[in-house]
Amino acid sequence: MHRLSVNATFYAASVAIILVYMTSGAPISLFNTYRLEDGITNADLGIVSLGYFLAAAVALLMFGQMSNYVGRKTMAIAALLCVLLSSILLLNMHSVWVLCLARILQGFACGVATSSIGAFVVDNNKGQPKWLVATITSTSPMIGISLGAMSTGALVSWGPFPRTLAFVLLVLITTLCLAFMLFAKETVSKKAGALRSLYPNLYFPTGQGFAMLSMTGVVVATWSLGAFYQAFGPSVLAEQIGTTNAFISAVAFSSVMILTPVGGFVSHFFSPKNAVRLGMFVYLCAAWIILFALNQGYLVLFLVASLCVGLAQGIATTACLRILLNDVAIEIRARLLSTIFVISYSGAVVPITFASLFASRYSVFEICIGYITLGTIAALVGIIASSQLQTPVDAIAKQSTASLAE
Repeated sequence: MHRLSVNATFYAASVAIILVYMTSGAPISLFNTYRLEDGITNADLGIVSLGYFLAAAVALLMFGQMSNYVGRKTMAIAALLCVLLSSILLLNMHSVWVLCLARILQGFACGVATSSIGAFVVDNNKGQPKWLVATITSTSPMIGISLGAMSTGALVSWGPFPRTLAFVLLVLITTLCLAFMLFAKETVSKKAGALRSLYPNLYFPTGQGFAMLSMTGVVVATWSLGAFYQAFGPSVLAEQIGTTNAFISAVAFSSVMILTPVGGFVSHFFSPKNAVRLGMFVYLCAAWIILFALNQGYLVLFLVASLCVGLAQGIATTACLRILLNDVAIEIRARLLSTIFVISYSGAVVPITFASLFASRYSVFEICIGYITLGTIAALVGIIASSQLQTPVDAIAKQSTASLAE
């Protein structure tokens, strides 16, 4: 069987990882339509989002190393089959259980994509610019989810067959991507131990407790608010700002993550300690402005503040990663990243669980107040813990001082 070249496999894998995230962002623009036409409640949407984040966390926690044993290509095909099935389910979506199952499949696919397809991209990076590889692996979630939400929002607002056209196109594109993936060249030799790899294997670096605590504060603050936007973004816009336009809802949802890569770039101009402080200060200001904008019905101010949250997330998260990934052995790096993502998804899962329970009792604006309060506490934890962060230069100087003292 003729195989794709390394260059072609690189681009096939790159399209696949973006497509997985794009599919997961597609239904969000239709949440208001489902509420109005199918009677799906805010509590239902909370449960649906909980299923999505739980599936992603489980996939990351249990299947993060599976591609080392069964192959990158095998796991990539599994992820694409999941999103294909989810798109087929959403073609005839009239029940919360169908939506929930579709979102679980998409969440699982995203968890697999984070590790397996991302590794497949890196495996085939020969001859590719380093910046391109880094951009695809680090920003594909933001690019894919935002692209999926906004393109579906545009089709829902101005295209024919608003409930189905986006998913018909996704079925066709995913099928084509699967065909290419079948001819991709595997980069990992299959070996025994796949079942043992399902056992969660997290890693907490020794001596980096404050860095992990700071990272925890940052991701809980930012990921929890992102989860709120995913579950309740269209609802809160409809109730507080008075718009049910699917494209505006998609733009609002995407705004909270689209500037994350820019924040990552900005972070390199500051020391990690100062970058965390800057990022969380911007987050705190933006989060409370979001609440004010929703209360007053100011759409533009809401969007600007949401963009600042994404910028803040990129600044602070990148700063923590610079510390945590410094001098970490290659074989440990994947486990550390998986641990960070598990904490991140937990920061989304726990709040959305409580939000789902209280969504039938409180308005989405009141739920938003709870999220902003949680985010404020988490951001303050990140800032306080960041006071103990040390750059590699600081650590070397401290060790040299200790040696001279002895």
